[in-house]
Formats: sequence, structure tokens, C-alpha cells
Amino acid sequence: MVVYVLLILFALELIGAYFVRTLTASLIRTNTEAALNQAQLTATIIGPELDPGARRNTEPPSLLGSLPRLFDGSVYVLDPQGVVQDTTATSALIGQKRVDSVATQALVERKPATGIRIDPLTQQHFLAVAVPVYRQRQFAGIVENVVPIQSTYDTIRQVTTIYYTSSVLVLLLTALLGIVLSRTLTGHVAALTRQARKLASGDYSQRVAVKSDDEIGDLAAAINDLTDKLEDAIAANARERDRLQAILRYMGDGVVAFDANLQPLFQNDAARRMLSGVPSGQVSRALGIPSPPPAEGERMYIRELDEALIHVHLTAIRRHGEAEGYVALLRDVTKEEKLQQARRDFVANVSHELRTPLTTVKSYVEALLLGDQDAATREQFLRVVDHEADRMVRLTEDLLQLTGLESGEAPLRPVRVDIREWMDRAHRRFALQAQAQGVHLSTESSGRGFVVGDADLLDRLLDNLVSNALHYTPRGGAVRLCAECTGDRVCLTVADTGIGIPKEDLPHVFERFYRVDKARSRRRGGTGLGLALAREIVERHEGTIRIDSELGKGTTVTVHLPLDEEGCR
Repeated sequence: MVVYVLLILFALELIGAYFVRTLTASLIRTNTEAALNQAQLTATIIGPELDPGARRNTEPPSLLGSLPRLFDGSVYVLDPQGVVQDTTATSALIGQKRVDSVATQALVERKPATGIRIDPLTQQHFLAVAVPVYRQRQFAGIVENVVPIQSTYDTIRQVTTIYYTSSVLVLLLTALLGIVLSRTLTGHVAALTRQARKLASGDYSQRVAVKSDDEIGDLAAAINDLTDKLEDAIAANARERDRLQAILRYMGDGVVAFDANLQPLFQNDAARRMLSGVPSGQVSRALGIPSPPPAEGERMYIRELDEALIHVHLTAIRRHGEAEGYVALLRDVTKEEKLQQARRDFVANVSHELRTPLTTVKSYVEALLLGDQDAATREQFLRVVDHEADRMVRLTEDLLQLTGLESGEAPLRPVRVDIREWMDRAHRRFALQAQAQGVHLSTESSGRGFVVGDADLLDRLLDNLVSNALHYTPRGGAVRLCAECTGDRVCLTVADTGIGIPKEDLPHVFERFYRVDKARSRRRGGTGLGLALAREIVERHEGTIRIDSELGKGTTVTVHLPLDEEGCR
């Protein structure tokens, strides 16, 4: 409002100055024209009577006495030398030389001249006009009119006073109306400003009241519409953020976000589990992230962390070509690496297991092809070849059966198997072998029950366990088969008094091709798959298996299997 009032004031001052100046010039011009006309008329009338050659000591004739007086003022008739010949003012001036700027200018230039002067004593304004007088085309002098115009200046002063007084009143009224109007407008603008600030602070609950249909009303409606859309967008963004956080939190892979200085900003639950025990400031170092990270912005590698293998995928977040943060995707690949290693070991073991009998077969076949052996030697060679072929067949069958059990492709043919009969059959199968080895084989059971399962696989289970016990029990030892039914489960144990298993080998006995005494196992024709098969058979029947052993004192294998619905009797 101050700026607008100043602009209006400046406009009024400018208009007032122009108006006063124009009015003054108009009034002066009107008075001047009237005085010039009067002077010209006077010059025309007295021109023939004015004798510029008359002697100055003679009494001049009265030139102005018979002329009419059209307005107040004084008239002077001057000869070419500026001497007053006649005047309507005091007669004492007749015969004296008049020194006046307007008269002097008219005498010199011999053309009309005008001027305004102020009386130093009375401070009154006078208008002086002078016109040349010609007699018979000769310059005979001038006629000068001196007219008081103080009334004109008084009129101009009154008009100026009236103008500026009315201007001040108009300015005050304009300012008052402007203040009222500005408050009306700024009230809406202030409301819009408050709403905009609330929007900036995140408060979308308020709306601006639309009280008019002008531009301010359109702006209020637009801000209300913007508020609605912002509220919907923020709500959708919050839902998306919550959904993303839920995905990040519960995803199996770890996610760690870093700033440009590799300080962690966010970790999901999986990353916290992987990095448990690692201080926040050392996360990047624990993950092996160099400082600064590589310029290419993306890197993949495997990092060992607390006996776990972590696959790290580091990606840079760039903005305007500069890295403003990093995201590391962590995946625990310990099981995958162990599986890959197990596969590599499996291939190596299979190759090793097959190479030995194949080498033996090839050697004996080459010897037989030479044909210089007697019948007994050829028969011995053929028996060796037959033995090694059987060994490869057993290895192949064990591998196929183990693979089928692990993949679930080998179907079970469940039947009710009587536990006592199951153990008796195993005893009968190995009784002669035990007798030949000088090992005492015994069975005992408490309670009676049935196991629902594949009879062939259950027989294979006991065959592997009893066979291992007999292989590693020296002459004079004992192998005991025991079954105890309690509740809804049967506890089956195969205990021997053999050589036992070293403590460091116990965690690995169920691995494929693992042998405690590798040389002795191969001589006896073992494949190294018996216990691995036993574990798979037990797990397919929803049971558990455990081995307890002490070096030099024997080994006990304990198997728990569920009974049928009738339980123990």
C-alpha cells in the first residue's frame, strides 16, 4: 500500500505541476494578448500625431488624453531615443528617458516585446508590453503598456491550493479504500500462504475456504485440489514405501545401504543376521568394500565372514555423474558352495572309485589276451575281473538308489513290517558270515510293534548297518542287534566291539564315499555309500539316525523309526 500511495502521490504531483504551469501560461498569454492589442491600437491612433523631430523644450501635445482606458495600468509613449513623450502615469515622467528592459528591447529590435516584472516594494506582478510606432513608414517610437496582473497570480495560487487540497483528500480517500481492499485481498492471500506452509510441513488436513469466483477463488480451489492430490500421492508413496520395506525386511538376501562415505544407512533383518557382531562403523570393512569403491560403480565377489561365505553385489547410486551412495546385496552362499564342493568331491570320488576296478579289470584282461597262462591262472584272473565287475555294479546300484532317495523319485511301497521278523531276517542273512569271521552276532527285542515302510529299503538299512559292523569287528568280537519299542516309536541299535571311529571323523561318516580306513575298506569291497544310503532310508521313513563311537572300543548306531498307529504292544 505504501508503494501504491507513493505512486499515486507522484502522479498527482506530476499532473498538478503540469496543470499549474499550463494554467499560468494560459492566463499570462491571455493578458499579454489583450495588452498587446491595446498597445497596438494606441500606436495606430497616435502614430500620425507623434512627431519625432519636435523640440524637447516645447510643451508636447497630449497624445493619450482622448483615448479610452480599456483596463488598469499605465501607458507610455516613447520617441526613438526612449524619452517619454506622453504617459497616463504621473506627468513628471514626461521628457525623461525611460530605462526599461521591455522598452529597450522594443527600441532596439523595433518589434513588439513583452515581459513580467515584480515591484520590489510591493511584490506585485506587472505585465509590460511594447509595440513600435511608425509614421509615414518611419520609426517614430514605441507605445508601452504596464498592466498589473497580481490578480492573475492570486487566481493561480487559489486554483493551486484548491487542487492540492482536493488531491490530498482524494489521496487519503484512495489510501483508505486501498487499505480496505488490500486487507480483503491479503486476507485470502494470507489464508493461502498458511495453507501452503502447512503443505510444506506435511499437514494435509486443512482446506482453504473458497469465498469468491475470481482469480483468488480459482487459486484457492487449485490449492485445495493440489492438497488432495498431494495427500493421495503421499499416502500411495507411504504404502509403497511400507511395502518395499516389508519386502526388504523379510527377503532372504541381505540389503545394506551406504552413504557416499560408506557409512551404513539401512540394514534389513537378513543383513543384521549375517553381520551380527560387526560394529556399525566397520560394516564396509567386514564386507571387504574398498574405500573409495571402484570407479565402475558395480562389483561382485565372495567374502568369508565368520565361517560363512557371503556373495556381495555392490552397486553405486549415481546422481549427476557423482556417487551419492552405495547398495550392497548380500547372499549367504555357504550351502551352495558346500554343495558345489560336494558335487566336485562326488565326481572326484566316483571317478576314483571306478578307476581302481577299471584299472584292475583292464590289467587282467590285457594279461588274458596274451594267452600264455595256464588254466588255473586264467581262472584266477577271471575271478578277479568278476569281483571287480561286481564291485562296480554295487557302486552303480548304490549311486542310483541314493540319487533316487535324495530326489524323491524312487517311490516307496509301504507295508506293515513286523520288527521282530525284520531283525530275524537280518540275523539269518549274516549268521554264516559272522560265523566265518569268528564274530558273535546276536539279536534281542523288547515289546512288539510294526513299522510302516518299504520292506526292501528297511532290509537294505539293516544290511548296511550289520555289514559295516561285521567288516570293522575283529575275530572274537561281537555284534548286537537290539530293538526296543516305547510309545509310538522303536529304537533300533546296532552295536559292535570293533575298531571304532576317531572323534574327528564322526561328523563326516554319513557323507558319500567317506571312509575312516580307506585302504581296508577298498580291500573289503566297500563303496563308501552304505551310511549315506542308511541316512536317506531313515529320513524317507521320517526317522533319525545317530552314531556314537570310541576308538578301539566299538561303535553304536542308533535308529529311531515311528511305529504304526497301534504303537507298541
